[in-house]
Amino acid sequence: MKFKHRSTFFYILLTLLLLTACVVRPIDRSPYQEAEYYEETLEDLQESPVEVIQGDTVQVGWAKVNITPPTGTPLAGYGKRLGMDYETVHDSAWVRTFAFSNGSTQAYYVALDLLIVPMEVLAQLEKAYPKLGLKPEQVYLTATHSHTSFGGWGKKLGIKIMSGKYDEELVNGLVQQIVESMQAAKANLQPTKIGYGSTSAASLVRNRLLDDTDNPYYKDRQNRDTQLRFVKFERADGTTAVLSSFAAHPTILPSMTPTLSRDYPGVLVDTLEARVGFSSFSAGAVGSHSAIYFDGDTYASTGMVGSRLAKLLREELRDVPTAYVQTLGYGRVPLELPKPSWRISKNLRLAPFLFNTVFGKHPAYVTSLQVGDIVFLGAPADYSGEFVEQIVQQAQAQGLYAIVTSFNGGYIGYITPDKYYDLDEYETRSMNFFGPHSGSYLTEIILLQLQQHKK
Repeated sequence: MKFKHRSTFFYILLTLLLLTACVVRPIDRSPYQEAEYYEETLEDLQESPVEVIQGDTVQVGWAKVNITPPTGTPLAGYGKRLGMDYETVHDSAWVRTFAFSNGSTQAYYVALDLLIVPMEVLAQLEKAYPKLGLKPEQVYLTATHSHTSFGGWGKKLGIKIMSGKYDEELVNGLVQQIVESMQAAKANLQPTKIGYGSTSAASLVRNRLLDDTDNPYYKDRQNRDTQLRFVKFERADGTTAVLSSFAAHPTILPSMTPTLSRDYPGVLVDTLEARVGFSSFSAGAVGSHSAIYFDGDTYASTGMVGSRLAKLLREELRDVPTAYVQTLGYGRVPLELPKPSWRISKNLRLAPFLFNTVFGKHPAYVTSLQVGDIVFLGAPADYSGEFVEQIVQQAQAQGLYAIVTSFNGGYIGYITPDKYYDLDEYETRSMNFFGPHSGSYLTEIILLQLQQHKK
């Protein structure tokens, strides 16, 4: 009898060990430069190089389309909402698009008032591009990253938790609205002078990853991207448009209020449009960066941050020189990825099939758009502002200005410096999906993509 019990216990233990072996893996900390996915991405860079095309004077057009869905649509941005629908609209969501043409080629810059550019939207857009005479790399996608905008655009369980029940009609409608904005912007093309500007907004952004822990990097207050960057567009009739980007999460408003809003980017854009003809905003390298505000999670705080950013920008705008340019360029390289490393402890991760079951497998890219001597670089992630300085410095060495944006149509989680990987924090533990070298790897590919652009 004792033997039978021991035998049963042995088989139960063996079964548990086998199950554990199936669902748990050790973290792979080997150098990414030795990995096959790294070599494949380098090959992709060579096979899909950036196109930089000289032509006639660049013409620019802009347009916006209201994309606010009906009340009863879920909000996106916080898992604890569990797909909560919004009941009222504080300020509407838009797609704002710039069109560019130099006679030899054309390109578009699309900014959505959404948490991210949804993967399902990207997939549907790529079916629409051929009818517009476009290749995917000619359309540069971004988002404002408001955590109080609408969802309904994710199919997999892990995405539904953050964005609510999937709505195919909403996705199809959103794709049509983006295309409509592109067509309207193209119809508005005119010769336009272009100039780059930036100003410090250090008092409005903090590194929440470091500020909220007692780690050894806490005292290094330089670990932030503090610049408010913008592009000024100026027409012969005096009409001005502004495209801006800043690296602070739009997470000011309360998570459990059923109200749709663009958070502080909405205030920034609306305030600027009271003075200029058109304005647009894109989330910069917001990974672990948050806005600094003092009136709690209220509209007073979004108003303070947005209006302060607008004031700082306006103070610089008048003195930014503009000129006609002839160069347009664009690129999109597939970012090959390691097997998912969704961690359950410092050195253990769940098996890749579990991650893929929850979140799905989606393509990721590094994207770029060049207009004159300004290069936009797009990451498929919550990309950390700590990487931006080296990118900006390389661009300067090439005689270019760089603006880094996040959320270009793919999503691979939070990308922070490798040195923080073992911090037991949300950004580095729960939201680092692809291992200890994600930051170095993605940044290297961005820099290599940038190298292909030329003045």
